[in-house]
Amino acid sequence: MDDELQDAREALAYWEQRALSLPRRAVRDRREAREHVRRWELRVVEAERSRYGRGVGGALVMLGVERRLPAAMRRGGQRVAHRTRRTLTAFVVATVAATVVVVDLVLRFRFGLVS
Repeated sequence: MDDELQDAREALAYWEQRALSLPRRAVRDRREAREHVRRWELRVVEAERSRYGRGVGGALVMLGVERRLPAAMRRGGQRVAHRTRRTLTAFVVATVAATVVVVDLVLRFRFGLVS
């Protein structure tokens, strides 16, 4: 069982690295690599669940034994971080745009440029 989990983690690491290292123009190869990443993620998740158990209890056991979070939790955390980053970027852009508009209006009124 340990070998299965270790092999799945190694294969997942290989395909993740391959997906990141391929040039953007290699569309088919990148699609293939992403598909393999999805498959190996599922295998890692299943191997971790079969070894440590499901749910919070299994996650705590794995955290205690290996000092790492299960792959399913790690991936979920990455998605949350990505969404948070996108939301903050949109907020900053909207705030800057609103500030520019307000400053422009204030300057126009201040110097009598409003028609």
